[in-house]
Amino acid sequence: MKKNKKIKGLDRFHYHEALDRAYIVANMIDDHLMEHPVVQKHKELKKRVKKAEQLLYDVYQMIGGLDMKLFPNDSEMRGKQ
Repeated sequence: MKKNKKIKGLDRFHYHEALDRAYIVANMIDDHLMEHPVVQKHKELKKRVKKAEQLLYDVYQMIGGLDMKLFPNDSEMRGKQ
């Protein structure tokens, strides 16, 4: 695909923004929920919070892959900076 081409109304910045948001939310889960004493005390809560965190990191990876696939020229340029 051509550089900066819109994909169904979305441009490269939309993908970058989604990537950033997935990372921020996953980190918030780890920092503010996983470490909470209630979650730490209850094994099932801890298991589910960890699963939610992992799913968000998986989403982060998927968005990054889409970004590289849809905007390959931009990906090459990022490596040169």
